[in-house]
Amino acid sequence: MIVLIKQENQTLNDVVLEHYGDLTHLDDVIALNHQLLSKVVLSLGDKVELPQFEEKTVEQTAKALWS
Repeated sequence: MIVLIKQENQTLNDVVLEHYGDLTHLDDVIALNHQLLSKVVLSLGDKVELPQFEEKTVEQTAKALWS
């Protein structure tokens, strides 16, 4: 797990979006950081635990319109 100390005036959504690129893992981050749910905006020095996930690779095959 990665522990980040965030800058002032960011929301938990901002942190997740910045780190992962989308909000797919928001529920996982909330589960690890339930102490931050009462805050609308994070304060300077708040710690946010971010789980690491295996990257999924999607194999794409080329399809031709004509053979």
